[in-house]
Order: sequence, then structure tokens, then C-alpha cells
Amino acid sequence: MIFKLLLLNFTSTSLESINSIIHSEYPNAETCTLEGHDDIFIEINTLSPEIILFDLDNDLNSHESKEQLLQFISHSLNLPVIAISIENKYKQAFELGAINFIHKPFSNITLISNIKSALSLINIQEAIYDKEIEIEEKNERIQFQIENELKQREIIIIKNKEIMADIRYASRIQQAILPSIEYINEYLQEYFILHQPKSHIGGDFYWLSFHDNVKIIAVGDCTGHGLSGALMHMLGSVYLNEIINNGKFKTASDILEQLRDYIMHSLNQTGESGEAQDGLDIALCVIDCKNKKLQFAGANNPLYIIKNKELTEIKGNRMPVGIHINFDKQFTNHEVQLESNDQLYLFSDGYADQFGGPKGKKFRYKQFKELLVDISTEPMNIQKEILNNTHDKWRGNAEQIDDILVFGVKIK
Repeated sequence: MIFKLLLLNFTSTSLESINSIIHSEYPNAETCTLEGHDDIFIEINTLSPEIILFDLDNDLNSHESKEQLLQFISHSLNLPVIAISIENKYKQAFELGAINFIHKPFSNITLISNIKSALSLINIQEAIYDKEIEIEEKNERIQFQIENELKQREIIIIKNKEIMADIRYASRIQQAILPSIEYINEYLQEYFILHQPKSHIGGDFYWLSFHDNVKIIAVGDCTGHGLSGALMHMLGSVYLNEIINNGKFKTASDILEQLRDYIMHSLNQTGESGEAQDGLDIALCVIDCKNKKLQFAGANNPLYIIKNKELTEIKGNRMPVGIHINFDKQFTNHEVQLESNDQLYLFSDGYADQFGGPKGKKFRYKQFKELLVDISTEPMNIQKEILNNTHDKWRGNAEQIDDILVFGVKIK
């Protein structure tokens, strides 16, 4: 892969080491440094790097401060910056516009992983930009054709087909991002996933990671549904993978707090009035299979545990992963000792919020809990079938109002 990487403010010893690490993974990458510091802003603009590694620990040979320079690069030049420091400056770095932060000392894997993450974000931004241009061009052509009354009906039909083709293609992309059934079957013996997006694509998603004897399972519910929800799903999955691959977490709550930092930074959320309020609700479990110990953290979403037909609810914090009045507060980490045959249920709000029944009311969580307890003695595949049939019967001819996702797991 060919790209240009600016190594900013490193010592000569560090430059040699970092160059060696980068070129071992990306032999065609072009790395550069600043030759002089008379006008550092102009020099960076002239070099036109695609990614910048910025060491915050060394002094600049310039009258500008490191903070001014970092903010200028990320906001004015709109370049992705990976900040590096021996001090715990991640909050300051994110506030000034860095996309990632590496704490010294760091491993080769950490450096390469951060560069890969930056390249992925660049590709996503370019794809979104290209798609926006493509959609804008399509809209202009369609508007011109609509003005011609003789072709109006034909144009509408063509447009509908194009939209559905795009949606189906987007659905295939989203399905590819979700963990495959083959991957899940390799690590989970008894489980079910009831997943019914409101449209072809949606904002409800499940995510899993398996390492040694630890299983991490999450169910997320992104702001909105359809395309907006799917885009948030992509961000959530990318950043969950990044957090787990970095391995800089000790608890389930650590994962949600890091995910919140990533989401807020990506959406430029600072708490100012009028900015995007997008985010996601999520229930996340870290299961130590050897010791049968569970850690749980939730953003608005709870976890249900059924043991011998008795249901225990562990509530998540009443705040999303994203901007919120309590965004500076920590998520609560719950620890539970599990036993064989315990059953865990993670879900979005779509099932309980569905309107239907004889009076056209919501299904509600009370009835949802009772249903789960009633079917808990059945095998997992039968539980899924009963949940699906019950929902269909309840909804009847009513419209599905939201994405639906229920993930059940039996502890072996």
C-alpha cells in the first residue's frame, strides 16, 4: 500500500526505529519529516501527508505550541493525526483533534494497528465522499428528466430500481460486517440470534470477539434505523475491533468508555448546541469461560440472566455511547458468578416497543420478560422460533416500527 506518512517532532533515534517498524509492514509507504521550522504550517501543507504521527513529548523548534499545531493539522488541514506521548494525554489529544492516541512505551503491533485504523477511516471518508458526489449527480440527472413529462413515469421506475439496488448492496456490506454464523458456531455451542431490521439495513447489530477463554458479546442499537443506523453500526464495529485489538482495557466498562471517546471524536461531539446527537445504546458482556465469571456494562440497555426459570435484570447506565449530559461519567461495571445452564439475553428495544395485539398497544418489557422465562426450558433454536412467531402474531398487519434484535446464549 502506498501512502505518505509525516513523522512529526521525533528524535533521530525514534525516527530510525519507527521507520523500521512502518516499512516492515508497508514497504512502499513514504515517510517524511520537517526539514526546517520557519513556517511549520506551510511546510506541512506543502508536504501533503495523508497521516501524521505526532510525538507530544519533545519541544518544537517553532514559536507555535504543540497544542496549536495539533489543532491546526486536524481542523484546518483536516489530516488524521495519531498522537504519541509517555504521559496520559489521550483526553487532551482527542479534544485537539487527534483520531487516536498511543501511550509510550508501545509495541510494533500497536503502532501498525493505529496506522491501519487511520487508513481505514481515510478509505471510509473517501467512499462516503464519492458516494455523496455520485448521489448528487444522480439527483441532478433525475431532476432534469422529471421536468420532461413524457418520461416521468419511466424515470420514477428507474430511480426506484437504482435505490433498491443500492440498498440491497448496502445490506450485503452490512451483513459482511456482522460476525459470520461460521465464526460464531466455532465458539458458541448453544445460542440464537433473532435479527429483523425494519428495512433491508438497520441500526441494530451484534458483535463478538473470542480470545483464549474470554468471550466478548455485544448488542448495539444505533440512533435511527436504515442508512443512518447502518453508518453508526459501521463506526461502532470498527471502534470495538480497535479497542479489543489494542487490548488496553480491564473491564467491560472500560470498553464502553473508550468506545464513547471514539464515537464523540468521530462525530465532533463537544456538547455544543446544534451538533449531531448521534450515538448508540449497547449491552456488552465479557465472559471468563474458565471461571464462569461475567462482567457487564450497558448504555441504556440491560442484561437479563435466567437461572432455573428465575430472571435477574442487570440494568445499564442511563446514558448512551455518545454525547450526553453525563458523557463525562463512568459506566458501571457489574460482575456476576455464572453457573452451567444459565441463560443470557441481550437485546435492543425493538421487540418490546412493537405495537400490536387486540388493542394496538406496545408489547412492553414485562410481557417480554414473562415470555423469556416461559420458554427458557426450551432449546435455544426453539426459543428463537417462539419469539419470532409471538412477534409476528402480536404485530399482525401493523407496521414494524423499529429494528428487532434478541441474542440468547446458554452457558455450558
